[in-house]
Amino acid sequence: MLSKYGELVRLVAERIERGDYRPGEGVPSLRTLQQQYDISLNTARRAYYELERLGYIEARPRSGYVVTAGGRTADQSVEAASLASPFPHPSLYDTRALSHAFVGAMRHYHDALVDPAPAGLPALRRQLARLAAQEGWEMHADEVLITCGGMEALSLAIGAVTHGAASPQVAVLLPAFPGLLGRLAEQGIRMLPLEVGADGRLDTTRLEAALAAGQLQAIALMPVHAHPHGCSLPSAVTQQLLALSERYDVPLIEDDAYRWLGFSGDIPSPLKAQDRAGRILLCGTFSKSLSPGYRVGWLLPGRYAAIAARLKTSHTLASPLPNQLALAELLAGNRYRPALARLTAGLGQRVRRLEADLAEVGLPVPQTAEGGCFIWLSGLPAPVTQLATGSGHPALHFTPGNACHPGLAGAHALRLNASFYQPAQQRPALEALALRLRRLA
Repeated sequence: MLSKYGELVRLVAERIERGDYRPGEGVPSLRTLQQQYDISLNTARRAYYELERLGYIEARPRSGYVVTAGGRTADQSVEAASLASPFPHPSLYDTRALSHAFVGAMRHYHDALVDPAPAGLPALRRQLARLAAQEGWEMHADEVLITCGGMEALSLAIGAVTHGAASPQVAVLLPAFPGLLGRLAEQGIRMLPLEVGADGRLDTTRLEAALAAGQLQAIALMPVHAHPHGCSLPSAVTQQLLALSERYDVPLIEDDAYRWLGFSGDIPSPLKAQDRAGRILLCGTFSKSLSPGYRVGWLLPGRYAAIAARLKTSHTLASPLPNQLALAELLAGNRYRPALARLTAGLGQRVRRLEADLAEVGLPVPQTAEGGCFIWLSGLPAPVTQLATGSGHPALHFTPGNACHPGLAGAHALRLNASFYQPAQQRPALEALALRLRRLA
């Protein structure tokens, strides 16, 4: 359950994304929030600091807090605002296959109600174990905890590893998934930032010092097709982190949201496949790969199974049964494979087209994405907060880089959802963006 502060962050962010508050418009004052939600002024201030860090709002002299020009808001049409969307374009999903699976699964709904299974539908857990075996690694069905989407899996993992810690701290590889950064902030957990250098190496000096001092509860990372740049961690870095995890007996939280979305068609094994001591907590989701909107994910909690199960019971008790039945039906007999192949092919084509158009207008992408739906445009000559709304064109909105990276590098970066890119309508906006950045340099 979110704190008052976390709930306020979520509510205001949703209203901005929905378009209730437009770029440049003011949001309610701190005192208005205090009175409206019956909270302390300090709670309201903390919520706005977090929204500011995530790139939703900014403070202006004599104006209070206003919505940033980065474009996380809704526009007059979904397509116009969608380069800031956190999800792949819905047209790329084979929703018919999922609908047929849902209808077929409802034949077993009554039988499944007899044993609601708080850990998740046994048939779905068995299918996940079968898929792991096909990929060449081992997962036992009784290890799986079905969750309400990937965010709950992350939340349970974070809660499990920090449970009882007086001043918890988690190391995070940046840039990172905004949901992870937001969840850490909501739970009052300090973050130790880590970055892989341009040479592909990870400087572990600060990390090892914190580990040696017993100051870290976990290391969080997305090793395959990482959000927001779509690249996988170099093998040397993952082995480095695995070795440190073993040496200091500190868990790894592995976000597995995009592993199935590689453009090559190959599905690499997760780091969890190398875990022999239960130190790795793997967080998975179907929301990006097969079933947007179904909000079904899973957690392999390893040695933290007992505390994760207790947290799950206190959070949501169990995950929606009809959605689990539908996914189990879809996964049976490998009927998901054509849908997944269609999705990854479409994502690859759209990412490559947007990368090419960005290069043509003078905005080359530093890292070529290997999977997912995002492009991370970093190293920009000016902070994105200086850009005009929509980059001077109504058909382009982006996610400010500080949503994924709270440091200086994030201020000079932005995230684009390539799956929504429409060259005919949005190529002029890219040109306007490049021109604006050259003038600000």
